[in-house]
Amino acid sequence: MTSFKFKIDEKSLYYGIKNDYERGQTATVHTPINQASDPNKWHQDILELTRHNLTTKVIPDMLLRKCLRNTTSQAKSKITQFFEFKKLKLDGADLHCSNSFAMYIKEEIDEYIINRNGKRVKNTHFGRQKLHYPITLKFKSDGFNIDNEDVLKSILIQNGGFAFVVRGFEYDIENACLNFITSMVGPENILLSNVFKRAKGTGKKLLLEEIDANDFEIANDYIVNKQAKITDIQSIFEMANKTKNENGARGEQIILEKLKTSTSGITDIYHTSVDYPTSPYDIEYIENGVKKYVEVKSTQGSKKVFNMSSGEIKFMNLYADNYILYLITNVRDKSYKIYKFNKDQIIKLKQEYPSTRFYA
Repeated sequence: MTSFKFKIDEKSLYYGIKNDYERGQTATVHTPINQASDPNKWHQDILELTRHNLTTKVIPDMLLRKCLRNTTSQAKSKITQFFEFKKLKLDGADLHCSNSFAMYIKEEIDEYIINRNGKRVKNTHFGRQKLHYPITLKFKSDGFNIDNEDVLKSILIQNGGFAFVVRGFEYDIENACLNFITSMVGPENILLSNVFKRAKGTGKKLLLEEIDANDFEIANDYIVNKQAKITDIQSIFEMANKTKNENGARGEQIILEKLKTSTSGITDIYHTSVDYPTSPYDIEYIENGVKKYVEVKSTQGSKKVFNMSSGEIKFMNLYADNYILYLITNVRDKSYKIYKFNKDQIIKLKQEYPSTRFYA
């Protein structure tokens, strides 16, 4: 084994997202390792960090105090492992940053605690360990050059100014390099309340009940009821939006299956838009060590027409070399067709089909 990956909790490490909650909300910046009583449910991927002699041997007292303060637990803790990563990558590419990134494992060591009623009771979390990676951790002394926030800022700059979530890490043992596995979730300063909506992706926002595709047809982005007589314009738009989302979900599933059965070295397929519907793309994967980004467009009709938002266009322009757009026509039919486009082909398509609208 030359490298290993480990996941971290959702919503625990992100950057470029604006907090719009009244009381405020911050990233938890840690992931429990042995929260469950069953060792088989422990984060064995994170524990892999402890098996390769990566820990810093001597930790200055001032750095230890930084790591142990501001705890919400009543129990005392100790730092069992501390990791400073000097060589960094972003989704497989070198990260341009002069600072290092640090994380550490903290363990609760008080077997008994004083509860809210002032009684001495057994600490149910005695021995619990968490992997911490605080954004505010900064220490530049005694040979350390740690600045976690500057590393995250460097990611934001290098990815083109898109807010992002860190889904996990990959550590290259041979090259002593930490790779940030990220997903982009929207433009910088996108609202926190808009980003973290589980199960709200394409096909689920307005999916209330199944629709009989035989009763409706789509022409030039408008929905027509064949049997009659919808006069309420709001109802028409709601039905059109619902159908559009259903078509989008069908199209994305078709492409996911296509990627999963590919023989061209595709790995780490992730359906981004399901977890992060504000993302400027739908699917991401690794192909021969390079991250690829996929946008999926679907239509019930046979014409090669689709819309792209300003955010999607910006992303396509920035990631043109690694960007693919799949258009699926007749998406509700068994005889659907798949068209694959790169940036240059999309621009050409706009010239050939004026109804391929780009809108801001």
